[in-house]
Amino acid sequence: MKLHFGERLVHLRNKRIFLVEDNLAYRALAQLLLERAGAKTAIERWGTESIARIRAFMPVDVILLDLHLPDNVSGFDLFDDIRAEPDLKHIPIVAVSSMEPSFAIPKAKAKGFEGFILKPIESALFVSQVADVLASRKVWFAGVPSFVRRSPERSE
Repeated sequence: MKLHFGERLVHLRNKRIFLVEDNLAYRALAQLLLERAGAKTAIERWGTESIARIRAFMPVDVILLDLHLPDNVSGFDLFDDIRAEPDLKHIPIVAVSSMEPSFAIPKAKAKGFEGFILKPIESALFVSQVADVLASRKVWFAGVPSFVRRSPERSE
C-alpha cells in the first residue's frame, strides 16, 4: 500500500523496521502507520531483549528507539549496546521520544543517531520521516509538543 503524505507519495514496501517502545498506544500507532505503508515490523517492549530480537528479525533497515524504557533502561545506553555489536552497528537508529528536544537532540547527534522524532508522533509526517532516514537523510524533528499547542478557541 502506498500512502500520500501531503504532495509526497510514500511507501515502505518490504522495509524491515524494528521498534523499541514500551507505550502500547505509541507502539500500536507506529506499527499501524508503518505496516499500512508496506513495512514489516517487529517490536521489543522493554529494551532488555533488543539485541537478540534484532538479530532474529534481520535484515533490519532501521531501528526506532524510545529513549525512556521501563526498569531504568535508557535508550541512549541501548544505542551504545547496539553499536557495540559488529553485525548491528550499520543499522540506522532514530530516537522517537517525548524527551525535551533541547536536551535529547544534541545528545542524540553526539552519539550518532540518524534522527530524532518527537512524540507524540505526527501521523501525517511519521512515515515520510522514516522514509527520509531510509533514504540516508537525517531527520531532526522537534515539532511542537502537544502540551504547548493551543486548543481551538470556542465561541460561546
